[in-house]
Amino acid sequence: MAVRKMLALTAGLLLAGCQAPTPEQKNQVDDGSAAALNTINAIEPAPENDSAQIADRSGIIADKHIPPAFLGRWGLVPADCTSTAGDNKGLMTVAPDRLSFYESRATITRLEGVSSTELRATLAFSGEGQQWTEDTPLTLEENGNVLTRVADGQTLRYTRCAA
Repeated sequence: MAVRKMLALTAGLLLAGCQAPTPEQKNQVDDGSAAALNTINAIEPAPENDSAQIADRSGIIADKHIPPAFLGRWGLVPADCTSTAGDNKGLMTVAPDRLSFYESRATITRLEGVSSTELRATLAFSGEGQQWTEDTPLTLEENGNVLTRVADGQTLRYTRCAA
C-alpha cells in the first residue's frame, strides 16, 4: 500500500513540474524591433598586430610575435656583442618570430604574455643535427637593458648589445 502511495505521489510531482505550452499571442504589433534584432552591427576593426600592446595584458599572444621591447641582440658577456671573429658563443638574437643562438635556432610554437616585461614561450629548437622543445620564460629587467631566460634549469642573464 505504501508503495502505491509513493508511486502516486511521484507521478503527481512529475506532472506538476510540467508546464502547459503557452498559446501563441494574437494581434501582435510589428514595431520594427524584430528587424533590429536581425541587424548586423559594424564592429571596429582590430588594431594592427602590435605585440607590445598585447603583451601588456596577460594571456596567449595569438600571432606568436615577441613584443618590440624584447627584440635585438643580447650577450651573456660584453665580447658577445662586439666580436668580429665569430666566437660570440653567448650571443642571442631575438626576432619577432624566433631566437637565434651560436649553434641553434628556436621558433616560437606558443607565446604567452605574463606582463609587459615577462613572457612564457614554448620554443622548437634545432641545431647541431638535433631538435628539441623547451618552455622558456623571458623577463626584461633594468629598464629593458637585461633579458633573463631559463634554460635547462639555469638562469641566463643577457645584456642588450649597443645598436
